[in-house]
Amino acid sequence: MSYEQEEEDHYGPGYEVGSYTKDYNDGPYDGESDLNVNSNPEGKPRILLMGLRRSGKSSIQKVVFHKMSPNETLFLESTNKIVKDEISNSSFVQFQIWDFPGQVDFFDSNFDCEMIFGGCGALVFVIDAQDDYIDALMKLNLTVTRAYKVNPNIRFEVFIHKVDGLSDDHKIEAQRDIHQRANDELMEEGFDSVNLSFYLTSIYDHSSYKKNLLQTFITDSNEALDLKLVREPSDVQNDETTFKPEMSHQIFGENESIFGYQNLKISLYYTAGKLNTYLGMSYKAEVDPKQFDGAIADDVMGAISAKLPPGYMTNLDDFVATLNKEQTFKPFGDLLSTYSINKGSAKERHFQLYSCTIEETGFRSYHERLQTFLLWYVDAASFIDVDDDRWRFYLIFEKYPCDGGHRYAICGYATVYLYFAYPNKTRPRISQFLVLPPFQRLGLGAELLNVIYRSFLKDSNILDITVEDPSDEFTRLRDFVDAQNCKKLPSFSKEKLHQGFTAEMVDEAQRDLKINKKQARRVYEILRFHATNLSDLEEYRAYRLDVKRRLNIPYQKEASDYKKLQKALNAEELRSTLSTSTKEQRIENLEKQYQTLENEYRHTLERLAASQ
Repeated sequence: MSYEQEEEDHYGPGYEVGSYTKDYNDGPYDGESDLNVNSNPEGKPRILLMGLRRSGKSSIQKVVFHKMSPNETLFLESTNKIVKDEISNSSFVQFQIWDFPGQVDFFDSNFDCEMIFGGCGALVFVIDAQDDYIDALMKLNLTVTRAYKVNPNIRFEVFIHKVDGLSDDHKIEAQRDIHQRANDELMEEGFDSVNLSFYLTSIYDHSSYKKNLLQTFITDSNEALDLKLVREPSDVQNDETTFKPEMSHQIFGENESIFGYQNLKISLYYTAGKLNTYLGMSYKAEVDPKQFDGAIADDVMGAISAKLPPGYMTNLDDFVATLNKEQTFKPFGDLLSTYSINKGSAKERHFQLYSCTIEETGFRSYHERLQTFLLWYVDAASFIDVDDDRWRFYLIFEKYPCDGGHRYAICGYATVYLYFAYPNKTRPRISQFLVLPPFQRLGLGAELLNVIYRSFLKDSNILDITVEDPSDEFTRLRDFVDAQNCKKLPSFSKEKLHQGFTAEMVDEAQRDLKINKKQARRVYEILRFHATNLSDLEEYRAYRLDVKRRLNIPYQKEASDYKKLQKALNAEELRSTLSTSTKEQRIENLEKQYQTLENEYRHTLERLAASQ
């Protein structure tokens, strides 16, 4: 049988919208009748068609299964009750479609969730892509969570419908946005095991079968890529040693998708110590340009290899053979610190932290391989100019037992640039900071940051230590480490915290910990929040006002600028030049900013409490 014939059998001849598969498994159905819906005594597979009113549910059904022309669907009336449709294209293709009105209320006492969802094989939810789909996403979330609780085996298909009126860019953005929002809401409610499939659909597009087939050649690049740090040959086939990228847009574009392959798997493996590299890919099928109007598959190997230094391997056997050389690998630079976890247990592990410069023998080529991890974990990552001798490198290795001796595996690293600070000081700036996924949540990030701090503390030429464009994750880590260190300083005692932010705190934090004034203020607010009795209304209010006074500084400047412009401009010129906030808007914004900060501070304090 030809590939084209297999696909036609899979979707059904002439199928134009979405995709049903033949393996829907219908659950038990007790034959009850409810909501004016007849029973299903023959136990046929049941598909539920749901969505908001006028989303196009009935039109899809009429065009696909009853050969109604798309133009005729303009005269269809809105569905106001559940309509059951028997589909019997042959003795082998028989199922039911239940078309639900958009206004169906799951909380209605007449709506029997057990009966409706319990005997269902698939649920198709239709979203009008040309409308504001916020309400549709809310209904989707309610529908999926209700259905999943009753029947976890339901297959959920989301049709992003009426895309014929959208540009290609708009279609892609709508699909990405709906996919992201729908899955995020499910994860927030603890339904991260639910799988939703998304399809772009239109009853007017007579090539939609081909387009839907093309969609099967589009792969999420984050899901396709497998990364490994290989210690022994068995790791290659061990799924437990695989970790995924957090992002891939820096290689595969903003949509983080790859076109042209079905069941695509990309393998980017590194030996754990030397970082010898293997790049490979496999797939079930590649798109045929002759069948799909000249569409060609993306050059996956070319896109990734362009970022890899020379010497990577494409033969897996050659890669595995290099593991024999791992026993000779030793970390670069000077050992600054050791760190252990699970001491005294069978799960005890040991880590070592080093510092070095680019002049270290062999490190230049090693760093070229190491920095490629940034592409998958650091947004807007760029490779640094290592020829500048003001760069400093900090590396974490795990020292693990192997064959009666020990070997080393890279865990993460950081780069620091030594900037000049007028008139005669140096200001180190942390530029890149990465702990690889297999080693996260072990305390290594905090240990690495503390090691960087300690390497500069005794140098009187260092003014303070800053961070280049920190991510939210790094900001949380930095807050934790700085708060942990500052709470030991006399100026940050509980008594002094209640007296407000002082010059003594700024001086002591900068002198003893190389923390700049802005970060010292943030740490003060974290520690004062910890010292505040939240059940004492006056004490809590005093804290909030102290934080909000700082947050209000930009608004004070705005008011000052406005007064200056009032003297120089007439009323019309003033309105077109400067937009100011009303008092009510300012108070509302301040409250939102404060609540965001308080939530961040609470997370930091929870981690501080857990670390004691």
